[in-house]
Amino acid sequence: MAKKPSSRSTSPTPRGGWRHPAALLVLAVAVVWAVATFFATTERDFPGVGAIPGLIDLGRWNYAIAAVIGFVALNIADRTRPEPPPREPGTVGNRWAAPAMLTSAVIGLIWIVVFYTIQQTDVVIPLYSDLGNWNIIIGMGFICAAFGFAMKWE
Repeated sequence: MAKKPSSRSTSPTPRGGWRHPAALLVLAVAVVWAVATFFATTERDFPGVGAIPGLIDLGRWNYAIAAVIGFVALNIADRTRPEPPPREPGTVGNRWAAPAMLTSAVIGLIWIVVFYTIQQTDVVIPLYSDLGNWNIIIGMGFICAAFGFAMKWE
């Protein structure tokens, strides 16, 4: 009896984006470099290794090097991303992007305005007041996220 042809496709799954081995490897190098830099630039020694002389010589420049390696990983992942399937005519996508963008921007603005308003007063908001100037970074994070949502808006 003859075998029936298999209905499964024999083509491999495309390995693009963050599934690309080179992107993952370079990202792992960036993370290891950043962790090693933390141990090299602080008073702690790297567990089981001790001081790392090459990293100590570069000092805090290692964080910039780790960031550049991370951007290289992001670039590899972006360039190897598989093409998305074509959309059906008449379909609308990402309807959530505009409300998410506006909500994130308003939350960030309110977060910063509240911080500046209560900064020189005796008003204490639990956890919020303990963050100090980090509130500005958190508010700006929400605003940056709003720009990210704006990129998804069609």
